Amino acid sequence: MLRNYIKIAWRNLFKNKLYSLLNIAGLTFGLICFFLIGLFVFDELTFDEQHSNADRIYRLIEHKSAKGEQTIIAGGSFKVAEESKKVIVAIENSTRVIRMGRANLINPERPEINFQEDVTTVDENFLRIFDFPLIEGTRETALTEPNTIVITEELALNRFNTTKVLGKTLKFSFIDSPLKITGVLKNHKKNSSFTFNNLLSEATSHSANYFKDMMQNDWLSSNFTVYFLLKPQSDPEHVAVNLKNLVLKNFKPEAGTTFSYNLQNLKNVHLRSEGIYDGARNSNVAAIAQGNPLYIKIFIYIALFVLLIAGINYINLSTAKASNRSKEIGVRKSLGAEKGSLIIQFLLEAFIITTVSFVLSVLLLQVILPIFNQFTNKELSLNFNTDYRIWLLAIGACIFTSLFSGFYPAFLLSSFKPLNLLKGLKMNSNLASNLRKGLVFTQFTISTVLIICTLVVYEQVKYLNNTNLGFRKDHMVVIDVNNGAARKNMISLKSEMAKISGVKNVSATSRVPGEWKTYRKVKVYTDNRVEAEKASYYFAADENFIETFNVKLLNGRNFEQVADSGAVILNETAATALNIQEANNQLITIPSIAQSEIFNTLNNPIKMHVVGIVKDFHFQSLKAKIEPLILGYIKNPIHDVDYYTARIESTNIQSTLDKLKAVMVNNEKDDPFEYHFLDEQLKLFYMEDARRQQILIWAALSTIFIACLGLFGLATYAAEQRIKEIGVRKVLGASVFSLTALLTKDFLKLVIASIIVAAPIAWWGANLWLQEYAYHINIAWWMPLAGGLLAIIIAIFTVSYNTIKAALLNPIKSLKTE
Repeated sequence: MLRNYIKIAWRNLFKNKLYSLLNIAGLTFGLICFFLIGLFVFDELTFDEQHSNADRIYRLIEHKSAKGEQTIIAGGSFKVAEESKKVIVAIENSTRVIRMGRANLINPERPEINFQEDVTTVDENFLRIFDFPLIEGTRETALTEPNTIVITEELALNRFNTTKVLGKTLKFSFIDSPLKITGVLKNHKKNSSFTFNNLLSEATSHSANYFKDMMQNDWLSSNFTVYFLLKPQSDPEHVAVNLKNLVLKNFKPEAGTTFSYNLQNLKNVHLRSEGIYDGARNSNVAAIAQGNPLYIKIFIYIALFVLLIAGINYINLSTAKASNRSKEIGVRKSLGAEKGSLIIQFLLEAFIITTVSFVLSVLLLQVILPIFNQFTNKELSLNFNTDYRIWLLAIGACIFTSLFSGFYPAFLLSSFKPLNLLKGLKMNSNLASNLRKGLVFTQFTISTVLIICTLVVYEQVKYLNNTNLGFRKDHMVVIDVNNGAARKNMISLKSEMAKISGVKNVSATSRVPGEWKTYRKVKVYTDNRVEAEKASYYFAADENFIETFNVKLLNGRNFEQVADSGAVILNETAATALNIQEANNQLITIPSIAQSEIFNTLNNPIKMHVVGIVKDFHFQSLKAKIEPLILGYIKNPIHDVDYYTARIESTNIQSTLDKLKAVMVNNEKDDPFEYHFLDEQLKLFYMEDARRQQILIWAALSTIFIACLGLFGLATYAAEQRIKEIGVRKVLGASVFSLTALLTKDFLKLVIASIIVAAPIAWWGANLWLQEYAYHINIAWWMPLAGGLLAIIIAIFTVSYNTIKAALLNPIKSLKTE
């Protein structure tokens, strides 16, 4: 029986080649889009799941209130990590991590290969809790001894051209002793919150006085990122309370300081860390990249919508062609076929089409995924090594699509009465016709929503990249300063750079706009009004900053060399916060400084005077409002030189870079020449937005393409059904244009109705998304209009081929009878 069902299904597919091809193309395209987005979403949702105990690994989050300042920071103290596992039964183990900064890491045998690397220090339990795969070395002992280091295979190949490096040594520029390599890790998966390429043993620091002090007295700090491995079935909330009690039992916080803890599961770090400051890191180290749960929801809906539209195509085309199978169904029912067997037959046809589409989509994905991975910076795959959950999702999507696409056509076709079918009476297809109209309306509503939203996203990303930031960003070479000599020789070094023919201006600063490192923050007040102190960002700049970056000085004066160590320049927001309208050497006091989010009170508050006010400029992403900013003169007690920025000519760029490198090498003989272009750095702020924009564009194109395949099939069917009517109208003098309009208008009515519904939905959704940005475009009237017109134009082009073809047909051929 099943064999006969399959034979009949295949015959029907080949008998109706056009409709089979349209269904397979639509479902294949829909499944490809569904799988691409599904793989992307699955990758985001399974961050850090590669660790076997991920369900039991928790990151310590500290909530602290001190002097009215609230902080939530992913950090904890040495003692909390070390003592808790001894006294709290639920804690199986703990580990500490510090991202100390950046330093040169060289192979003494090949010192010419010289790059700065992030320095990550961990204790001996790190590899016991996190099961990063080891290529070489022993997990239990790799990090127990001082002056030892574990590296990734990528770093091993870079420095040694091999991963067989156990026992060999590397040298960090800030450590006198060589570091013995005791382990080599496989490279991280892309969906990991950890990005280190080396692990320095914490024991290396144990002999340092500052670390000895922490080992003895550090109960309430955020110097370490602390991870706990809890025992099975332990309650993390109860553990967090016990941790607080442990601290209070051994340490008395300062008056006015309150704190508490919570434990964040490792699998939640990537998507649920909004508002949590990534602590225990040097300001020169980038924070852990975070995902955005809003986009995960958006992409899930888009994936389902694409699959829905593909399924709608099958329903539309199957119900449209129902009348062509009327006699087949009538004969089979007369010969005793039951309704159930007919339903199975038609569902099997849907399943065969879906299976063919599924196989094609999986094969095509092997070609598309490498390109998609390069674009999204992922490692997505769909093969025999892929997570079984992805295959279950893929097969489930295939079965769902078969049932969704095939159920209604099967029910409809099997419900007709055989007597009426064999008499050749026309089917009562009002229900099917109305359903088709409703489904076409749904398809184009979804497609138009995506088109309008894509236009909004495109305009917003264009705004992010092209808006005036309040400073010059083009042809700005930002050079990292990595040692004391390049800082000490600032004046002579700047002078040498300025003499290079391709260099227009040079400025020395501690930070630059668009900074990926952490800005310093200060508390500041005027007129001895301590109660009115404000928080402000702070970075140091020299007398060339304003000219080099083309920042507008509103009033007061610029810095003057040497004499201005106590001078500051405010941005408009800081001036407003401090109630300073015009710079006139007003005295300000800085009582505390924060390198992260925690302010440390100075023993001797710093007194400075305001000499100028500059126009606000966007020194951070456009997602954040412009905050108060204080520019201190480069020679100040808060922050030293970290960058030289050269504004260069647009010609002979490589020659200019070579000359800048020569100047830096003279001052930084043992350090690599590190630089970036400011405009490229600024684009990194919005790299994820650009990726999401492209995904949304392709999703919108996919939905409209799939919808058009269905529309094309329906237009073909409509033209076939009305072929004699068209012949009669032509004989009576109807023009090709009027006939084309007649056949097209029903489809256009549905498209226009869908646009009317889609426009407010898209407007609402796009406005909701734009709220993520402090600075954004306003949705212009032309965006919904353009999206709607585009949908209409696409619909007209889709149906015009068949309608014009039918209108041009010779009426003699269309009116003749057999």
